Amino acid sequence: MSDVYLDSSALGYRLRARRLMVVVGLVFAVFIGRLAQLQVLDGGDMSQASQANFIRPEALPADRGNIFDRQARPLAQNRAAYDLYVTPSQVKDLPALLDGLEEVLELDSLDLERLREKIQEPRGIARYQPIRVRRDIDRGHVARAQSLRAQIDGLSIKVEQQRMYPEARIGAHLIGYMGRMRPEEVESVGVSVRPNAMTGRFGLESRFDGLLAGRDGYEKYVVNARGAKAADQRALAAVDEVVHEPAVPGNDLVLTIDAEVQRILVSALSRYESGSIVLVDPRDGSILGMVSKPDFDPNQWSGRLPPEVYQEVVENPFKPMIDKSVHSFFPGSVYKVVTALAALEEGLIEPETEVDSPGTYDFGNRIFHCHKLSGHGKVSLTAALAASADVYFYKLGERLGIDTPATYAQRFGFGRISGLDINGESPGLVPTRQWHEEHTSNGYQFGLALSTAIGQGDVRTTPVQMALAYAALANGGTLYAPRIVSRVQSPDGKTVAAYGPQIVGRLGADPVHLAAIVEGLERAVSDTEIGTGLLAGIPGARVAGKTGTAQVRDIERLRFTDKVKDFRERDHAWFAGFAPVESPRLVVVVFLEHGGTGGKEAAPVARQVMQAYNERIEPIFNTQAANRHVPRRRLERGAP
Repeated sequence: MSDVYLDSSALGYRLRARRLMVVVGLVFAVFIGRLAQLQVLDGGDMSQASQANFIRPEALPADRGNIFDRQARPLAQNRAAYDLYVTPSQVKDLPALLDGLEEVLELDSLDLERLREKIQEPRGIARYQPIRVRRDIDRGHVARAQSLRAQIDGLSIKVEQQRMYPEARIGAHLIGYMGRMRPEEVESVGVSVRPNAMTGRFGLESRFDGLLAGRDGYEKYVVNARGAKAADQRALAAVDEVVHEPAVPGNDLVLTIDAEVQRILVSALSRYESGSIVLVDPRDGSILGMVSKPDFDPNQWSGRLPPEVYQEVVENPFKPMIDKSVHSFFPGSVYKVVTALAALEEGLIEPETEVDSPGTYDFGNRIFHCHKLSGHGKVSLTAALAASADVYFYKLGERLGIDTPATYAQRFGFGRISGLDINGESPGLVPTRQWHEEHTSNGYQFGLALSTAIGQGDVRTTPVQMALAYAALANGGTLYAPRIVSRVQSPDGKTVAAYGPQIVGRLGADPVHLAAIVEGLERAVSDTEIGTGLLAGIPGARVAGKTGTAQVRDIERLRFTDKVKDFRERDHAWFAGFAPVESPRLVVVVFLEHGGTGGKEAAPVARQVMQAYNERIEPIFNTQAANRHVPRRRLERGAP
């Protein structure tokens, strides 16, 4: 029995030993396989990870490109910003450091206690990371901080770029401002982005961010076990990779804008709460000036925005962050040139055809009114444009319908973005029968064509669109894209790219018809009997233009102060025109949001702008004649 027992026991031991050997073998196989993977397959990655433990990259920010006006005046540039840092691991005498900072930065007790907590809070390797104590200190504080730094350990000063806008508010909407990149934006870039990286947030800073930004560089250095920069940097020689990549500065933009023109436009708008003025050269579509009101200070918005400034802007009922130059509004009578050209080109009228234009017009079950209650009698096209005879254009609208004028409106560039493509540029709206069938509660009604014919109803245009449309009338029928950048240049001033005029369409109209419309626009400014734009006239100069008074629907009367209620209950005031008629050099569009009537309010603003341009920028009129007073007459209440 015992022999049998011994044999079976020995057999069990042998089985267990074999199993153990198999397990041990498998374990060794796993270890060997993993070792092979680490050394052979993942050797490169592991080497990089190992190097990362003692080699640290430091970003070298690229200089952002400047933005200049046409006279090489800086509109956006960079300046040195000095930031003060404390590295907790290097602080040997915290009380002395705090006492010094209290004096240098003029800290109160609360700020001092917060700073103490920030310095004492970090643990481990975080103690070796610099903490920013004060951002963008001035030169006086820099000198005092440098003196303190020589006496106390732990302080450092870093120089970074700060975007600066020398002209401040005069180009706020057009130039834009900078802001820190959001996490989702950093992720979308797909490359390494330094902390607190800035990007264009508005205007041209945003649209041309890729050209202006340049490319950041980097420099690698050896750190010790505590995370501090090591004195011995020889280990970099063993690294088989680039350890220094210089930053590539961004390119500069040279604009067609003139800073002095911007000042003229800002001054002309000073009496009004909200609006826009756009100046265009009709010969090539160059934008000479463009402002929107109310404005904001881009110097405050670039970087760290004070909460009180943000709150003030957000709560402003006149919406400073909406660029009125590219936002769409009811155009009113300045749109009548579309109806006029459509009627002429379609053969409905000749320039000399007279149409009776009384004070009202019955259509269906509705009465359409003219701004002049007594009417205008029988008028030709030029007289109808000069007097802004509404019934004349109602009758044209009835015969044209709504779709035919829409095709001519599109030739003028209405109903699509102009190509300026900044600040959420609106395409506006040119309503058609199909549009009304889809968007109007009762579908298309024939009376809608009458409202559209005078720029009311659902028509929407932007001041920039209107300026380019009137430029096409001024130059004989060529529609240009808005030209805002004349060239891109490298930091050393060499031209990288130049941008000339870009034709995007033609009116394709009979020159006789265009001449008739221009004659009507000139009469609107010069005809002392019927012209609605007399207050835009300049003695000795031939000015053509059209006033517009756009009625505003769906007015919000609640939730606002009396001042804002009164503002919102007024009509939009427009003036669109050009000069001199014999050789147009300047197109001016004035839009006053809820500004009143075009003849009384917008026209004199346009005159002020044209005279100032003639005197301060370039002489386009007879200067001596332009200084004399223009004849005035009493404008009827409600005149366009």
